[in-house]
Amino acid sequence: MTQVNDIVQVNPDRETFGACMVVVTEVKSWGIQGYVQSAGVDGQQYIRLKSGDFEPTGGKAVWVA
Repeated sequence: MTQVNDIVQVNPDRETFGACMVVVTEVKSWGIQGYVQSAGVDGQQYIRLKSGDFEPTGGKAVWVA
């Protein structure tokens, strides 16, 4: 079961964020909400993913932005 602060990977078939690692911020009945850390600029990009559009990696974020 996916939990807050888990790291999941986006299905590579998705056009936007495909294969990115996402830190989970909320678990919903339909999937998750989380963020991808922006590279080279301040801030994060938030994303919502339906179940089936991501896979758990087994990792946990140590530092959460």
